[in-house]
Amino acid sequence: MQARPLVFINHGENDLSDGFIRHLASALRDEGFNVFIDSDERRGRGMEHIFRAIDYSKVALVIFSDRYTASELCLHEAVRIYDRRREGKLLLIPVFYRVSTDDVNKFNGRYGESFVEMLKIQGISDHPFAEHWMRNVNFICTDTGFISEDYSNDTSLVVEIVRGIKRRLQGKKLPRRVQDENLPSLFKMFMPKQRNTQEGFGKELLYVAIAALLCYFIFPLVFTDLDVFSIRQWLVAVLILFVIRKTFRWILT
Repeated sequence: MQARPLVFINHGENDLSDGFIRHLASALRDEGFNVFIDSDERRGRGMEHIFRAIDYSKVALVIFSDRYTASELCLHEAVRIYDRRREGKLLLIPVFYRVSTDDVNKFNGRYGESFVEMLKIQGISDHPFAEHWMRNVNFICTDTGFISEDYSNDTSLVVEIVRGIKRRLQGKKLPRRVQDENLPSLFKMFMPKQRNTQEGFGKELLYVAIAALLCYFIFPLVFTDLDVFSIRQWLVAVLILFVIRKTFRWILT
């Protein structure tokens, strides 16, 4: 028996879209889809659990609303969703629910205000992920989706979304792998940058050698006891300090 496709629904919590999400999830289940609603799983579960659900999903619906950006976790999920779409492993469909595409793309209106409020609550004036989240949203907005203003009511919108998912899964392959979009993955974003150890070693040795030579010629102008600056002793001391420093850096990293 073939497993039912999993649809991941990413949306903001405690906003006008809650009733719409329940309606949409019910319609998807009636059509044979498994549905994962992120807000139902955030409480008491780690992000790894949610990321795993995204990885297993065939379809991800990103439901933009006025309060979407009020949730930091929601924005993190969207980054992972676009990672999978970029790799060609996920069908991504944005839905603009009672919010304009322009406000979402430019972080204007109530949508933008929610984003600023979330950053203030975090207590970080220059949030390290803010620009990354904004760029990721911009990329998601370029995918074909649905705008609630184009439909007379929520029921019509839900019917068209379900129909669109079925049509795209049956008639089209998953999106091609996108290689030309310069957007780092979520895991790369959280991981510290790896240094090129060989390049770093060579540069640092050069800097130490220059510093040693400068000290060798400048210190005798200040100190009268020149026996301290014997060439052999000086170079051995510099090399020992260099090895100690590299050892500590290797242990700490």
